[in-house]
Amino acid sequence: MVSKKKIVLAIILILLVAIVAAGFSFFMNYQQGKSEFQGKHNVLVLCTDPTEQRAGVGAVDMAFIIELNDGQLGEVTPVYPGGLYDPSLTPPADLRSEGVSQWYLHDSLWTENLEEGTQRAQQIVKYNTGEDSDIVVVVTPDAIDAMINTVGPVYSNGQEVTTDSLEFLRNDQDENGATRGDAIEGLADGIINATKSSGKKVDLISTVTDQYSKGNIRVVPQNVFEKLIAYAGITNMLS
Repeated sequence: MVSKKKIVLAIILILLVAIVAAGFSFFMNYQQGKSEFQGKHNVLVLCTDPTEQRAGVGAVDMAFIIELNDGQLGEVTPVYPGGLYDPSLTPPADLRSEGVSQWYLHDSLWTENLEEGTQRAQQIVKYNTGEDSDIVVVVTPDAIDAMINTVGPVYSNGQEVTTDSLEFLRNDQDENGATRGDAIEGLADGIINATKSSGKKVDLISTVTDQYSKGNIRVVPQNVFEKLIAYAGITNMLS
């Protein structure tokens, strides 16, 4: 299996090319990113499950903190949402009506306002881990499914992904005893390997661009993300 750093690097480079294809000023963003993102910075990735009814984008099933040091990829830390909350946050009435007394990371994106939701997620993660984050990336199963369909067949931990990604991840946990983090990493590994073996890197970039434009990959704040990806992307390609 490829390392966590290689998985994250692949995702960052794919998003990098997608942003360039969308017409952003790459080199201007690189220069601005270089001045803003020297030193240590964190990206919080939220993997969501939209099948639970709510106004927002979905429940947070899994999270990762991606560390960057002067644009170089550092540690990738899994954050399991179960039981994580900040006692200073009070859930809204409709959430309390579900029997929830604390605003858990799992429900941080409960409302329609994505920016407020990602700020809540950052606050909860910081309270429980001590780690700040500069940017939040939200990824939905639709984006993952689209990538799988583009480069497939995809194999994760020796199994072909023949169902939608969310069902596959659940089965990997229930039937094979995988943790949520390991299941997601295995799936990312499978997508990367399938992309290499199929020679469909250009197709995958096109798919990611499409999913980004459809809102299945969302980033807060957008203007900072462009600068960071430009800077981190170049830095890692040259390292």
